[in-house]
Amino acid sequence: MKDTHSVDRVGGVEVASLISATEKLLGQPVIKASCPGGRDRAVFRMYLEDQTVIVSRRDNTKGAARERRILEHVAPCTDHFPQLIGEHQGFLFQTDMGPVSLANRIGAIRPAEQKALFDDAIVSVFNYQMHIGRPLPQAEVPVLFQDNAKRQYFCDGPIRTASVFGLTLNGYDPDKLAIEFAPTDAFFLKWDNRLANASVAPSGTIGWFDFEDSFVGSGFEDLAWLAADEYHALSFADIYPLFVARIEEYHGLAAPLVLRRFHLMTTLLIALRTRRIGRHLIKRRRWYTRQEIDRSDRVGAHPEMVQALLLRGETFAAMEKETWPLVRMFEQIREQLQGARGSAA
Repeated sequence: MKDTHSVDRVGGVEVASLISATEKLLGQPVIKASCPGGRDRAVFRMYLEDQTVIVSRRDNTKGAARERRILEHVAPCTDHFPQLIGEHQGFLFQTDMGPVSLANRIGAIRPAEQKALFDDAIVSVFNYQMHIGRPLPQAEVPVLFQDNAKRQYFCDGPIRTASVFGLTLNGYDPDKLAIEFAPTDAFFLKWDNRLANASVAPSGTIGWFDFEDSFVGSGFEDLAWLAADEYHALSFADIYPLFVARIEEYHGLAAPLVLRRFHLMTTLLIALRTRRIGRHLIKRRRWYTRQEIDRSDRVGAHPEMVQALLLRGETFAAMEKETWPLVRMFEQIREQLQGARGSAA
């Protein structure tokens, strides 16, 4: 009774132990099990007689504890997050927000529909932030960049990106960006708001999951993750007007400042995603196929995704003087990778 092609171990988890823990906690037989995050991640969808549930086990005990607290104390505030069912034998059980990831859904529909769904995703971020506000103290959600060294390291990221591709980054001053990201506890941040970390329920509700790295911060950071996601391959012209309209709607007179910091954060996150793709190419020496990325939430090391991401990076970088030096970096990386085909499909 397992939908893992008869494998006995996934992501370090014995499938038999997982089934036993599920049946003991929920009191129902498991009909089928699947691993939506691929076979190297201990995340499972368990099919019972009348429901499906998501079960996970993380090696990072600190991150697992944070996720457990968020599901217990924060998730009940919003219908955009899964709800905690329980914990048993080291497995965390939560409600299933839907079998279709936002990434897969947006990749399967027409361009005009893609923009509408992307706008829904933007609105969902504002919704959960407004529903939650400042998380309950019991959740113990850390403040993003409260550690100045970590903030500095994040802002230094483009220098590491340039190095991965054998480039020299001239004229970039990370200190000028660091002062823009002073720590605050205004809103809950899911963080890592990539489309693969969300699902679309049959009702149309967009649900977000994976909270091991969540923080509190200013709010625009989660929007920046959406804009910097390489998966959707949508252009700047497609998505930027959506962000502007929603930020102006929700922030009113503060919108220009929010947009400025959104531009800066998006540029840094695009540099981060580019760096991870570059490191993958160095290590694996091959592109992923679309099927591999869709099936197992791989980094978007696909020629079309990367070209779209770098073009988006050039445009965002050009919007603020602090990130202007990154325009040339993104151009140079795009030139390096232009014409690449590999095994991508």
